Amino acid sequence: MAKDCRDTALSYLEHRARTACEVKAHLLSKGFPEEETEEALRYLQELGYLDDAGYCREYIRYGISKGRGPVRLQSELAEKGIDAALIREALEEDFDRQAEKDSAMREAYKIIRPGRDIDVAFDGERASGPDGIKQADDQPGGRPDEKTVAKIGRKLSSLGYHTEVIYEVLGHFMQSREPD
Repeated sequence: MAKDCRDTALSYLEHRARTACEVKAHLLSKGFPEEETEEALRYLQELGYLDDAGYCREYIRYGISKGRGPVRLQSELAEKGIDAALIREALEEDFDRQAEKDSAMREAYKIIRPGRDIDVAFDGERASGPDGIKQADDQPGGRPDEKTVAKIGRKLSSLGYHTEVIYEVLGHFMQSREPD
């Protein structure tokens, strides 16, 4: 029967990487006893098929590429059963505060300039492109209107950026706006 448990676990891992918690829940839902499930998990970890640390790092890199912020990534990984300390360590490795600001600014520019791929860096006062030149905005008066700024705030919040980062990005756009 142990082979059946292992085979079931391997089949479950066949389509995509999963966490140990996900595999354990799957095996238990199939009626395998706890002891047999734990043995199968150890076996898969020894083979390198289950690696929560590696899964966590890859998930974060993928999430960053999709514009997700650290708050959302942390929540999604916790739901998948990854240890909080492991998540925190992986986030610190790949997503420091400056990387979060730069990513949030890229997401903001996607709203302002839809359909354009923009690589920006954010120093807290202005956003600049890869050549260091300040990015000009395509809105009348050089800055987005209040509705667009509000839309940026909602989007960054839904993507899981820290509140203080959202305020910094919004402040960047509100700072230079001409009074209406």
